[in-house]
Amino acid sequence: MTCDFSLKHYKEILQSGLDHGYQFIGFEELANYSKDQKICIVRHDVDYMPEWSPRFGEIEKDLGIRATYFFQVCAKPYNLRETKNYQSVHELIKMGHTIGLHFDLTWKEGMEWKEIVLYCKRDKSVFKAITDLEPCNIISFHNPHRFVDLILNQEIKNLRHTYEKAFFASIKYISDSQGWHEGCMCQLFASNKYNQFQFLTHPYIWPKITSGDFIGDMARMIKFRTDELTQYLVDFHPVCKKYESRLRKELQKIQCQDVPQWRGTITSSNS
Repeated sequence: MTCDFSLKHYKEILQSGLDHGYQFIGFEELANYSKDQKICIVRHDVDYMPEWSPRFGEIEKDLGIRATYFFQVCAKPYNLRETKNYQSVHELIKMGHTIGLHFDLTWKEGMEWKEIVLYCKRDKSVFKAITDLEPCNIISFHNPHRFVDLILNQEIKNLRHTYEKAFFASIKYISDSQGWHEGCMCQLFASNKYNQFQFLTHPYIWPKITSGDFIGDMARMIKFRTDELTQYLVDFHPVCKKYESRLRKELQKIQCQDVPQWRGTITSSNS
């Protein structure tokens, strides 16, 4: 078994949990289990590549495991109403998984803590309007660093979330976001060191085939998105379609060039 961030190994990780007696449950089921029972809550925060989520859902479904998937409604990298993303959310529901809101705490400049509950409530309404689905009661915070002292191991009135003490300090919290700090998750299951886990993954980190290098995989993901956008413009923009050959040549020319005007660092004298 090779411990890497591949879909193949993701399945091996979950199988390790099953082989070592862990039950896979949802957030709201935790209260029904005692501390000596071996359980794992599987959480997915969808920051990029939402269309990859059903790959995980299929693996989990085949193993009889239910997971919770948290999607953003104001994500810069994706639009939840785009056809493939909308379908992905509904595919996960059909597989028996739970869908929830991944709330970005940085989207509104100057957001104050007292506004969090209100904006989460509004985003849940937007989530339902976009997907035709009611998100679960639990919220997953995206970019929690600004309010970290008010979130980690803290109860928030009228707002359940994944960093409450019951899901964080009271059980073992493991995330793939910066690699494994105590060895691969499959090894932790096998060690029986901890009885209870919250196991967080980010699907974009787990391609079908990994290069074995995180930065290399991120570069491939960005290249994929660039190619996808190019093809979209060729398919639907009449001028890009007409001059497709030139468009692709221009893209090749500028790959190694800096284009600061697209970042707003150059101000036109006519503006």
